[in-house]
Amino acid sequence: MSSRGIKEKIKSDMKSTVYHYYSPSIGRKKCCKHFTLKNWAFTSAIYSLNISILVVLLYSWQISVNMKKFQSMGEVYYGVQIAYYAIIFTQFSMMVLSCLLAIGTYTENAGLVVPFLIGMLTFMSFEALGLVYANVLKDQIFGHFDAFAKSELMFFLIRLGLNSLAIWVVMKFYHMLRSGISWKLNETIIEL
Repeated sequence: MSSRGIKEKIKSDMKSTVYHYYSPSIGRKKCCKHFTLKNWAFTSAIYSLNISILVVLLYSWQISVNMKKFQSMGEVYYGVQIAYYAIIFTQFSMMVLSCLLAIGTYTENAGLVVPFLIGMLTFMSFEALGLVYANVLKDQIFGHFDAFAKSELMFFLIRLGLNSLAIWVVMKFYHMLRSGISWKLNETIIEL
């Protein structure tokens, strides 16, 4: 056997899966000791799916409320409604991306994790733009920010913080997947 064949045989024999039960910076307390980074990424997928459903319901309700204010909103009515429809579209897209993240987390497929990261960053900025646009238009008509606009902004800021945490967890999970770490039990395991 030639030296080239020996080198390729050694390379193919050395490929293995690294099993890692990594828990993020939370530590190994009683309630979180079985929560691996894979579980946190899956929790991020479930969180973003649920919050997207909630946001769609809230903005659908706001669209129906604005339909009753058609006369008082005047010329900015259509601009506000289009901004709300755009936010609903972003949330439907996030529902699809959250499902992709859940599947990618379960199967440990890094290719399904990346669209969630890109989409979350893109759609959060798009939603912020729609939120500001709708509230500025309503401010021109009513002369002040109403209670719903303030609560809408506060809800967005809270979600922005939670979404940043979700992105951080999913990015850590993605980097560990790309480095070859797996949470699946396999016959070729090197335990760290």
